[in-house]
Amino acid sequence: MNTSLSLGGLLAGTCLLGVLAYSAPSASSTTSHDPKDAELMQLREDFHLASTLGDYGLMLSLWAEDAVFNSPAGTVVGASNIADFFESGPFWGTTVSLTSESKASFVRHGNEAYFEFECIIVDVGGGDPLSTSLSTLPPGNQNPNVEILQHSNTHGMAVHQGGRWVFKTFNGSGGPL
Repeated sequence: MNTSLSLGGLLAGTCLLGVLAYSAPSASSTTSHDPKDAELMQLREDFHLASTLGDYGLMLSLWAEDAVFNSPAGTVVGASNIADFFESGPFWGTTVSLTSESKASFVRHGNEAYFEFECIIVDVGGGDPLSTSLSTLPPGNQNPNVEILQHSNTHGMAVHQGGRWVFKTFNGSGGPL
């Protein structure tokens, strides 16, 4: 494991934390998911859920043993090293990532699949990430305790192993909004 990684630098390069996925219709969106993509979409959502809940076991289960996690800040190799890295982050269990379905794609080739998705990282002001409202009344007003921290794009390869999809390579890039 590259121990010179800083989480601050890595945040700019990866979709770290979250649980909420929303469908944001767009007039220009042409993304349509094949029902066979459901397992790949679940992999993405389990990644967000593990980060949001601070669930180390779930996070560890999402990676191939020899997985590679890349960002502009550096590289982490191996499932347990990647899970350790996320667990050590300051936002572990406290932030939410919104993922627009119109910005996600999966291309399967047998037991491998290329994936891309976009995330908006949101700090929920120290509240419970699963129950904090992102807006206040009246509808459309942002909750003053919620702060958008970052935007990131990820892409890589997943592999189907042992009857399920896991991340093999995970590449991130992005930064503040």
